[in-house]
Amino acid sequence: MPDIRLRIELLDTDPLVWRRVLVPEQINLHRLHEVIQAVMGWEDCHLFEFECNGRYYGEPDDWSGRPIALARNAKLKTLASRAKDHTFHYLYDFGDDWRHRIVVEATGLAETHPCPRLIDGAMACPPEDIGGTPGFEALKDAAAGRGDEHGEMLLEAVDGHFDPEKLDEEEIDFMLEPIQAGFRRGGRQVADRRMSPGIAAKRDTEASLHEENLRSIE
Repeated sequence: MPDIRLRIELLDTDPLVWRRVLVPEQINLHRLHEVIQAVMGWEDCHLFEFECNGRYYGEPDDWSGRPIALARNAKLKTLASRAKDHTFHYLYDFGDDWRHRIVVEATGLAETHPCPRLIDGAMACPPEDIGGTPGFEALKDAAAGRGDEHGEMLLEAVDGHFDPEKLDEEEIDFMLEPIQAGFRRGGRQVADRRMSPGIAAKRDTEASLHEENLRSIE
């Protein structure tokens, strides 16, 4: 299956926190959510939603005030073909309100191994539950030695150290391995080596059953 190249930008950050990734074009939006969590550095602790041309995709809940389609049932390929100006949006944590702009930079690219994968990016992701952009700015000020009481409290919550310029590519690669394994593009063997033989065999059985189910649906 061909690949799509995306640029993911965390809005209202200065310097801009961003990542460029390659993903399979057939990836669904729930799996894309997992990729974004891995490459940005989020910990998947909160709700999320995608928005494209006024339509929303995520995990419907009783608190939602608008129609929202299941992210698992929507393909990136379809969204990318419909996105106005080749752009759609991703919101993570409805409290801290982390808004991301996602730009579709290229489609129909040759299949790569492994995939999904990080190409490049810049800056560290904000920690979870920090109070959104104001909290992030306070934390960065404290890390630079010019923080107020609030910033110092946030810095203490992350064990007294935060480097806003650090992009931990090794950690990102590690977090992507299980997702790569699901696409059987070379990451699977790496991920299975981290599992016990019993778990790896169970994963093989589940993947086989999943494929059979997909074929029966088609």
